Amino acid sequence: MQAIQNSPVDESAPKRAKRPRAAQACDRCRTKKYKCDEQYPCSHCRKSHLDCVYQGNYRERESNRSASYVTDLEKKVEELASKLRAAEAQITTSPLPSNGPIAHSVVPVALDATPCSMPRTGSTPRETTKLATDRPEESAESADDEINELNHHTNAIEFHGSTSSAAAIGHLKKAREPKTHEESYPRPADFSLISTLHNPSFSPSTTGPSQLTSIEQQNYYFDQAHIFMNGYFENIHFIHPFIDKEDFQARASDLWLNRSRTPEPSFVALYLSILSFGSLVRVWDEDTLAGLGRFEWSRKLFGEAQAYLNHLRFSNDLETVQCLYLMAKICQNELNPNLAYMYLGLAVRTCLSAGFNREVRGPNDQRSSWISKTWWGIFSLEIEMSFSVGRPDTLGMDEYHNRALPPREDSEYAIIPWMVDFAQIVRRVSVQIYHSRITLQEKLQLALQIEIEMDRWLARLPEKLRPDIGTYKSPRSALRDPKWARRQRLVLGIRYYNVKMLLFRPFLSHFTRKLRHPPSELEETIAKCLDAAMKTIEVIHDIYRVHEFFRCWWYNTTYVMFATSTLLLPMSKLGMCEDTMPLLRSVEMGVEILEAMEESVVARKSVEIIRQYLREFRASGAQHMATGHGEHGEMPASGEPGPSHPGFEIPDWAHGFGFPDYSFDGIARLFDDIGGLPMLDENNV
Repeated sequence: MQAIQNSPVDESAPKRAKRPRAAQACDRCRTKKYKCDEQYPCSHCRKSHLDCVYQGNYRERESNRSASYVTDLEKKVEELASKLRAAEAQITTSPLPSNGPIAHSVVPVALDATPCSMPRTGSTPRETTKLATDRPEESAESADDEINELNHHTNAIEFHGSTSSAAAIGHLKKAREPKTHEESYPRPADFSLISTLHNPSFSPSTTGPSQLTSIEQQNYYFDQAHIFMNGYFENIHFIHPFIDKEDFQARASDLWLNRSRTPEPSFVALYLSILSFGSLVRVWDEDTLAGLGRFEWSRKLFGEAQAYLNHLRFSNDLETVQCLYLMAKICQNELNPNLAYMYLGLAVRTCLSAGFNREVRGPNDQRSSWISKTWWGIFSLEIEMSFSVGRPDTLGMDEYHNRALPPREDSEYAIIPWMVDFAQIVRRVSVQIYHSRITLQEKLQLALQIEIEMDRWLARLPEKLRPDIGTYKSPRSALRDPKWARRQRLVLGIRYYNVKMLLFRPFLSHFTRKLRHPPSELEETIAKCLDAAMKTIEVIHDIYRVHEFFRCWWYNTTYVMFATSTLLLPMSKLGMCEDTMPLLRSVEMGVEILEAMEESVVARKSVEIIRQYLREFRASGAQHMATGHGEHGEMPASGEPGPSHPGFEIPDWAHGFGFPDYSFDGIARLFDDIGGLPMLDENNV
C-alpha cells in the first residue's frame, strides 16, 4: 500500500473526467440503476430492444419520433449553419455596391438590424416575395444626400444625414451642378458646405477657476438677471416647460443675498444657462446692457455655465441634466446643430445614469414630477433633434423607460406628453421612410399611413393647443387663451407642417431623379410635400408680422431653409413659367423671413444661398422670353426651339405644372423627350 502511495504519477497523462449524473434517466435505467445516456432511445434500451420511456412525460415530443428523425434534423441544422457561414463570409469579402440592388437573401437580415432605439414591432417592415422582381427603392435621401465633411472652423468631421437641412441644400446643389460620367461637378478642393453654414462667432471656450470666482464677486449678474430670466420664462419656457419657476427664483434669491456660503455648482450652472438662453431669445429694445449686446451676453454666460459643468465632472443630478438640456437648445438656436446634438446626448446619458427614465421604488422624491417633465422633454427633443441632423437618437429601447408621463391636464405642462406622441411619429418617418430598403410603392403606403397617424394626433390635441390646419379649424375664439397656449399652438402647427413636408419629400426627390411617369398616388404625395413647404413659410411669415418675439427664435431659420430648398428643387428643373410663380412667391416670402433675422450670421448666409438660386431662376425666365417663347412658353414663329433653361427647353405642352393642379404627365413626357438630365442619370445617383 505504501508503495502505491509513493509511486510517481504521470502528470502528462490526461485525467479522466467524471461522468456527470444524468439529469433525467429513463424509467428502465432508473429501475436498474444503470447510467443512462439520456438519448432517445437510450443505449441500454436500444441494446435490449425495449421501449425507452421517460418519467413525467419528459421529452413528450420525442415519444413518437425515431432516432433517424433526430439524426435528419441534426443534418439539416448543420447544412443551414454552413450556408449561413458562407453567406457571412461573402458579405465580409464582397461589400455591397452603393447603387446596386441588395441580394434578396440578405435583405431580411439588413432590415432586422434596426437600432435598439427604434421600435421593433412594425417599425421597419420586412420585404415580401414581391421584392424578388420589384427592386427595392434605394432612396437618394438615405445615401447620396448624406454629407460627411470637414468643418474648417472646428477642424472636426461632421456627419449630416438625409433629413438635415444641410443635406437638403446639398441635394439642391447637386441637382444644379450635374455630375458627368468622368468626374463630379467641379468645386474647390477645400469646399465644405458645413463650413459655409457654420456660425464662427459662436465658439464656446473653456474657462478656469478664476472666472468662477469673478462670477461670485459680481453677485451673479444681479443687475441683468431679472431681465434675462424674464426673457426665458415668458418666452421659450412655454415650449419646453420643465423648470420649476417658483423654486428657481427662490434659489436665485439665495444666490444674490448670499444665503448659502457654498452654492451648489450644478444650480449655478443651470442659473447661468437660463440667463444665457433668456438673453439669446428675448426682444432687445436696447442696443446693449452693461456694454454687451444680445450674443455677447448669451455666449459669455454660456461659457461660464460650461465652466461650472467642467468643475462638476459629470454630476448626476437634476440641475445638471436641465443645464445640459438648455445648453443644447442654446446651440440649436445659435444654429450649431452639431454642438446641440452633442450636449443633448450628454443630457440623455446623464438621465440614464441617474435612472431618471425609471420609476424607482423607494422614498417619494419631492421633485419626481419635475424629473418626469425633464426626462420626457429630453426624450421628445432627442428624437426631433436627431431627425433634424439625420443621425440616430441615443435613447435605447422604449421598454427601458417606464417613468410616468406628465398628466395631460389643462396647464402649460400638457404639451410634453403630446410632443412625446409626436416624437414617436417622427421616429417612424426616420426609420420607415428614410432608412428602410423597400420598394417605392411600399414606402408610399407607409407614408400615407403615417400621415393618417399625424392627423389623428392633430385631432386629439386639446382645443387650446390645436393649430388651425385643414379641417381642424377651432370654432371658438382664441383671444382669451393664456400666453402658454398661444405659444404652444404656433409651434405645434409649424412642426406638423415641417414633418409632413419631410414625410413626402423623398417622393419629390424620386421623381426629379427618375423622371418617369408617376402613378396618381405619387402625384398626390408630391403635391402634399410642396403644399406643406409653402404652408410652413406662410405660417412663419404670418407669425413674424404679428409677434416680434418669434423673430428671436433663431431655430426658425432651419424650418425656412427646409421649406425653401424643397420648393427650389422643382423650380430649378422647370425654370420660370406661369405655373411656378406660386413657388417663387413662397421662396421670396422665405427670404423676407430670413432677412428679418439679420442678427444671425447663418440666416444671412442662408439668404445669400437662396438669392443665388433665385438669380439663376429669373435668368432662365429672361432667357426664355428673349428667345420668343413668350409668357406661356410658346415656341418661336420660325419653329426653332430656344433655350428656356440651361441645358434643356420646355415645350408648350409641359406647362401644366400649376399648384395644386399640375400635370405630371406633361413633365414626364418632357424629360422622356430630352433623355433625362446628366445629373439625374440613374448611374450617377
